[in-house]
Amino acid sequence: MPTEKTYELNGFSLPVIFKDGLIQIDGSAELQRFLSEDIDNRTLVLVTLIKSDYLLCTNQALAIEDDSMIVEIWGHVYASHFAEALKNLVQLQLIENMADFVINRADTIDCGERTIDSNRLFWDLLSNFKGLILGFLPNSTKEAKSHQ
Repeated sequence: MPTEKTYELNGFSLPVIFKDGLIQIDGSAELQRFLSEDIDNRTLVLVTLIKSDYLLCTNQALAIEDDSMIVEIWGHVYASHFAEALKNLVQLQLIENMADFVINRADTIDCGERTIDSNRLFWDLLSNFKGLILGFLPNSTKEAKSHQ
């Protein structure tokens, strides 16, 4: 079933692979450049398009909440910023270990449903702090303040 689609958004090419219960986004410099402006809205647009196309490809909705997927994308694209945000947010060894794990796996973003992705619960939990996390990301200070 693997299907690949490249999204052309704001002049950037963003390849995504669709699999059963999973999507893979190339976490390249191109994605980081795409998200360098209006990160909150651009990430939501990308997630919305991916989930819509997943539904078309599989006749099933991807069972991942938008905010969970958004925070996971940010976690991979901005791993070093995200790791610092996590460490500042919660002073737990588990969080520090997970932040280090994220930094080491930032090249391909695997967003999977809970039955496939053992990290889904982690991203689901962090999605509750989306606004706070947004404030730690580069070029997002104005955006984070406008969403509070």
